Amino acid sequence: MEDTMMVATKIKYCDSCQRDIEASVVTRPATYTFKNETFEIIERVLQCSCGEDLYDEILDSETMKTLTKLYEERAGLSLEEIKSIREHYGLSMDLFSRILGWSKATIVRYETGKFIPDSTHMLVLKRLKEQPEALDDYYKLTKHKFTEKEQEKITAKLNTNDQAKVENELVKTLYLNYKLHEKTIESGYSSFNLEKFINMILFFTQNGVLKTKLMKLLFYADFLNYKRNLLSISGMPYVRLPYGPVPKDHDLLVSSIAKNDLINIEYDFLNEYTLINIKANQEFDDTLFEKGEIEILELVEEHFKSHGSVAISDFSHEEDAWKHTEDRDIISYDYAGTLQLT
Repeated sequence: MEDTMMVATKIKYCDSCQRDIEASVVTRPATYTFKNETFEIIERVLQCSCGEDLYDEILDSETMKTLTKLYEERAGLSLEEIKSIREHYGLSMDLFSRILGWSKATIVRYETGKFIPDSTHMLVLKRLKEQPEALDDYYKLTKHKFTEKEQEKITAKLNTNDQAKVENELVKTLYLNYKLHEKTIESGYSSFNLEKFINMILFFTQNGVLKTKLMKLLFYADFLNYKRNLLSISGMPYVRLPYGPVPKDHDLLVSSIAKNDLINIEYDFLNEYTLINIKANQEFDDTLFEKGEIEILELVEEHFKSHGSVAISDFSHEEDAWKHTEDRDIISYDYAGTLQLT
């Protein structure tokens, strides 16, 4: 066995020798047929001196992982990625295959991993993974083959996918905006947590609140938590504006949250002023927060319950955070130490 190499030993029972023996871990070349594809690999197996291969869970698992990795490299997409493409649209195998002009059996074979997609089909699947909206192009070519009821179902699924794409792009944009400040004094040394920040908004808007006041409530909650714990709640950087501190890119943020139907925005006009009222459409999820964080949210809400937008803006103008920061600059959480709230 000149192509093998002994590297370690284990005590195992050999069925051929019918006794416990000192088995060796052998490294050798091997050829396998895996999912109808042939692969040549270097494997490690447990072997008796009589030449009998012995079962070893760790080594056998190692071989299987190697074959799976090579299979996915040859396919170009992993099995999980192939399955996730159709699931992304929420379409049945029947509808999905007919949109593409394939048979349902083809989709079944690909999603179960029994066969690697041929080169033409693989190009289609890769395109759909990278550009989910491209399914519209295939649907336009095969739409006439579907009943009216099926067309309604497909259109609804594709519209949902388009909306999801818009929402995902907004979320990506938000994260990019805040990543620059991640775990710095500008974010209160916390990573930006969109889910927590959204729920801070939901907490303060259960009964509706004017946008100007909401921005200050968020500022005080994050800065007070930093004052007490040297960490902000949400990881949000705040900017100095004429009417007081606001979350960075607050208009984009509020707009994206509204597009996801998490809040409702109403506009009222009073003389030359536009009043923007924000009200939660969902319940606040307290499981995302530590007990101390919820206490701070409640304290901030209670402290400012009788403050209108003008009063809370005036209050924020007394903060060193506002006084010593240039207009439109990021406010350092260092100023939390002199916050009027305790």
